[in-house]
Amino acid sequence: MRQAIEAAERIVLITHINPDADSMGSACAMYAYLLRLQKKITLFCATQTIDARLECIPWSEKTTSRYDGRADLAIAFDCASYARLGVSPGCTLINVDHHATNEGYGDIRMVDPGAASTTMVLLRWLEEEGIRINPKMATALYAGLADDTVAFMSRRTDAAVFEAAAKLLRAGADVHAVHRSLFVRQPLSALRLKGLIFETMQLHLDGRVVVLRVSREMLKRSGAQPEDCESALHEAMGLPTVRVALLFREREDGSIRGSLRTDDGIDVSRIAAQFSGGGHPFAAGFIVEGESMATLETKVLKAIEKELE
Repeated sequence: MRQAIEAAERIVLITHINPDADSMGSACAMYAYLLRLQKKITLFCATQTIDARLECIPWSEKTTSRYDGRADLAIAFDCASYARLGVSPGCTLINVDHHATNEGYGDIRMVDPGAASTTMVLLRWLEEEGIRINPKMATALYAGLADDTVAFMSRRTDAAVFEAAAKLLRAGADVHAVHRSLFVRQPLSALRLKGLIFETMQLHLDGRVVVLRVSREMLKRSGAQPEDCESALHEAMGLPTVRVALLFREREDGSIRGSLRTDDGIDVSRIAAQFSGGGHPFAAGFIVEGESMATLETKVLKAIEKELE
């Protein structure tokens, strides 16, 4: 990958659609490195409005949803599928990721399903290449690691994760800013939405599955953003009998987005795949068109029941 980077003059760094801290953190850490090399860089995201929580990531303010196609090299971060790029870069493409469901696209692939985050994949490469990690890079990489391990509480949190976090802390990562932005700070609109979501909560399959629902009207009433739904989904996982949390959100085009979470050794990516989705064993999602939320809920619950059995 380093040879391709050094040979290129114009480089576009691509986050996935609706980026999380792992995708944005990886792209911004690479952005900081490329500045040293005096490359002409575009930090691209197809989503025009970025989650405000990501403001803690240095260089995230450089993100643009415009790309003129003028690049010698494109690097995609945390994109399991080519469609998640939201753009066709039209040049040599490097695929940096950690999803087990990665499609294997790109001319150069650096994919490690065993890594807890894409920022861990990138961190290892930077270390192998002897590239110095400055405080801004460290903060960006730490944000992705913390977010994808849910503040180091997911089952993917192992000794390697804590060792990586320690390295980034020593390199100057602003841990306090990251944790406050990603896990503490919430706008009033998000808290209002959370209350509305919890009113829809129902338990199924002997309390092993919790279902939450979000309509377009709920988002409009609260003034919240779609990404604000995540907090309620994670909190619902705290119910003592729950093994799988499922959230349905009505999108602007009428399609339904389903989000699945677990922390109990169940592979929810297998469930999402049945609805043309994907993700990780502990966090996955899908989008379905032309179905009512009630009909889709019945189908997904049946798929979850089979997986639980």
